[in-house]
Amino acid sequence: MNSQVFFQLLSLFVVVTAGPLVIFLVNNSKVS
Repeated sequence: MNSQVFFQLLSLFVVVTAGPLVIFLVNNSKVS
């Protein structure tokens, strides 16, 4: 497997997982 393709998939996975988490933390901190 090409390392560049693997890096793109990894970055995409990080964005998909970290995105909702960051939004949840921001909303949680605003409520508090």
